This record gives sequence, structure tokens and C-alpha cells, in this order.
Amino acid sequence: MIGLYGVIKRQRAPARVWTAGRRLSRSESGSALVEMAISSAVILSIFFGVIEFGFALYSAQYVKEIARDLSRYAIVRGSACGFGMPNCGVTQSQLQTYAQQTYTYPGLDPTQLTVTATWYSPVKDSSGFVTSWSACGTACNAPGNLVKVQVTYPFPLSIPFWQATTLNMKGSTSMVIAQ
Repeated sequence: MIGLYGVIKRQRAPARVWTAGRRLSRSESGSALVEMAISSAVILSIFFGVIEFGFALYSAQYVKEIARDLSRYAIVRGSACGFGMPNCGVTQSQLQTYAQQTYTYPGLDPTQLTVTATWYSPVKDSSGFVTSWSACGTACNAPGNLVKVQVTYPFPLSIPFWQATTLNMKGSTSMVIAQ
């Protein structure tokens, strides 16, 4: 607007009335804190979830290794073992006790291990080849028979902001009993 003597005169801006509610709704001073809290919770949950799944893979490997070792232990301790070897004619309860006393890995509880051993005798065809295996009791741990060892371990999976659950880790191996 041009005033008297041709000088440009500034107009005054209309007066704004700010109430406490309006001032808080238009201000962004606390939004960075809220965004940081939400994003930190998500990122930390993912980070700890990756660590927890690493522990789960570790326990799965632990269970598989124990199953292999117990199968080896059972095949050399069949009913006909010799050479002064202890525990000849090993049973499922002996395998369970051996596993809980021998395998102590960091961070895992060996008392939670469950060992199931099953013995099988060979079914042969007319030419003498083994075609299948039939289950038999614990008394058939003789040389030439098969032993199947299954180990289970309940792994408690706990991730922040996620429902706690238990993963049942299983490992199983089968081997033929040696002379």
C-alpha cells in the first residue's frame, strides 16, 4: 500500500490468537523423541530376535551332535561288545543317563534332554539282502541290528514384544551295531 508522499507502507499482519491447545498441536518439538522410541523398540526387537534365533540354531546343532554321539556309543556297546568296554548291552535308560552326565554345552540344560532309543532287526529277502528293518525290543542289540537314537530338547524362545514359546529341537540318527 502506498501511503502519503509515495512511500510504501507495510501492512500489519492480522493478530493471531494462540491457545495452549493449538500451540501444542502445531509444535513438533516432541515428535523426534516419540519417533526414536518407536524405531528403537522395533530395531532392538529385531536385533535380539536375531540373537535368539542364533541360540536356537546352536541348540539344534547341539541336539543333532548328541544324537550322533549316542548312536556311536550304542553301536560299539551292543550285546557282544568286548575288549574290556564298560556298559555292554546298553539300554535306553543308560543312554539317557550318559547323555545328561556327559554333554554339557554352555547355555543349555542337559537335564532337559530326552533320549529315545529303538532297536531294529533286519528283514532279509531270499537272496540274503536286507530289504527293511522291523522294530524289536531292547533285547535285540546284537551285532548286525540297527539302533535309532532320537534326542529332543525344549528350547525356550523369548523375543522382546513377542509371545514366549518353546521350540522342540529334535535330532535322530540310525546306525548298525558293530561286532
